[in-house]
Amino acid sequence: MGIRNALAYPGDTLSRTAAIHKILDSGAGPLIAVRLNILTRKSLGGLQTDLSGRVLDASGVPIAGLYAAGEVAGFGGGGVHGYRSLEGTFLGGCLFSGRTAGRAAAAATAS
Repeated sequence: MGIRNALAYPGDTLSRTAAIHKILDSGAGPLIAVRLNILTRKSLGGLQTDLSGRVLDASGVPIAGLYAAGEVAGFGGGGVHGYRSLEGTFLGGCLFSGRTAGRAAAAATAS
């Protein structure tokens, strides 16, 4: 019922760019994969990090073995949801920055 009510919301019907369809509908075109890469970081506070998620000290030097991701790393604004994203929509960016920091931490422990 919640999904049905959400689909009936007039604002969505005016701004929707694609017709509603099943995600695996062959007539709706192929699925498209998008590869994400961190290009910039914008801080809303928290710990300063580099692009690998390593926490930086006051002079900008990485602190050995300390990684941060998500909102504690100051993730926000300008992430995967765009520059006008609302509070509470940072989940995708938090997951992506966590994946990046996790991979960097795993690579550091493997070497």
